[in-house]
Amino acid sequence: MDLRQIENIVAIEQEQSISKAAEKLFLTQSALNQQLLKLEKELGVQLFERRKHSMIPTFAGRIYLSTAHQMLDMKRETYKIIHDISEETTGEISVAYTPERGSLMFSHIYPIFHKKFPNVSFKIHEARVKKMEQLLLQKEVTLACTTYTGTHRNPELEFWEMKEELMILGLPKTHPLAYLAGEKSYETFPEIDLRLLRDESFTLISKETRMRDMVDIAFEHAGFRPKILFESTSTMTVINIVKNQVSPAFFPQSYVDPDAPIVYFTVAPRQTWMRCVAYLKGSYLTKPEKYFIRLATLYTQGRLEEADTVMLTGNL
Repeated sequence: MDLRQIENIVAIEQEQSISKAAEKLFLTQSALNQQLLKLEKELGVQLFERRKHSMIPTFAGRIYLSTAHQMLDMKRETYKIIHDISEETTGEISVAYTPERGSLMFSHIYPIFHKKFPNVSFKIHEARVKKMEQLLLQKEVTLACTTYTGTHRNPELEFWEMKEELMILGLPKTHPLAYLAGEKSYETFPEIDLRLLRDESFTLISKETRMRDMVDIAFEHAGFRPKILFESTSTMTVINIVKNQVSPAFFPQSYVDPDAPIVYFTVAPRQTWMRCVAYLKGSYLTKPEKYFIRLATLYTQGRLEEADTVMLTGNL
């Protein structure tokens, strides 16, 4: 089922550039441009509007691309199903995860996965949670190790839930209010009135992240805007600032370290998010994809030693 020309046109749409699409496809810019011109001549319409720095689909182009995506989806799903029922353990899994916690998880579960499916390769995208949803909807990835909060779940996606965790406020152990945490705050997570820290400067996670949305809700509930020392896309950077006794910061519960010089709190409203693996609703998941999801779940729940008992049959 050779749909190469269609794949090339879709790449132009995704990259919004012939040069970037050609680079992605390992073609010359001239060759890809000639393919597009030939197709437009054949159809008798222009598929893309050539703007200064981008290629934007015309009305006719959107119609063509809509059908093109359907054809590529049919090919992808058909091949996956045939490979799966024939027990052919080859192929590629495209997965997205966060640069820090996600990459650490992958480094732990990949050796186990590779023993079971040595001929299955991975196409990795490191991205923040908000970007991951776009990658799934654009079919750039099949699986995303992501999170959702409350009932805010995209109806076009399925979510395999792995573990719920709290949003935590970390306070330097030398802070004057650290005593309010009591003993073993890394287990109890007592609640602190965020208004007590109104005059503090905070280190905050970037607005690119879903966690930041939760942080903003906390400050809105407390009735003040925080003084911001700086913002970072790196959770580890934020935590290390707390460890070095510089400022308070918010981060996920999974980053809590009992041995760190930090005391831990929750704030009102008490917020959680669900760590999960997301994929497009109605997608066919192969045995290797299901195995990857099971391993990710065991790792997230701290049960990776049970990996040898994971079965490859049945539903997730």
